[in-house]
Amino acid sequence: MKITSIYILVVVSIVLFSESAFSQDSWWKEKKYKTEEKQRKFNECKKVLIDISDGLMYSNVNYIIPHFQNEVYLSIQNSEKGYYNREQSSYIIESFFTTYPVSSFKWKNSSRSERYAFALGKYKYKKGGFINTFTISVSLKYVDDLWQIDQIIVN
Repeated sequence: MKITSIYILVVVSIVLFSESAFSQDSWWKEKKYKTEEKQRKFNECKKVLIDISDGLMYSNVNYIIPHFQNEVYLSIQNSEKGYYNREQSSYIIESFFTTYPVSSFKWKNSSRSERYAFALGKYKYKKGGFINTFTISVSLKYVDDLWQIDQIIVN
């Protein structure tokens, strides 16, 4: 009886939690790499994209700032467009969060190569009693053993 109860609990847990765990990472296609160094490199890439996602989801630029290059290209719909230093980029993104309060954010897909990575996501926000959506794309560049934000585009 005890083993049956444990078995049922395990099966229910897998069913309930595996779908949400899978859906969170469906944007990131796992690959096998020939070396541990490459595996670490792309795990770091994924971590950076998760940090950015958390920053967007919680409207907290502090998750994003550590990954800025010295200059970042920003293109924010109906707003800023150009290259900005870290401080300016931080201010622009904070302003975006204030203007478009997040309802949800989720990466939809991503791709990566040796020196570049890209992710595309949906940013839902509340405005005027309605939920609207922006598409956000983020480009990363691998520089000095770090994945850094090269550009953020909001459409």
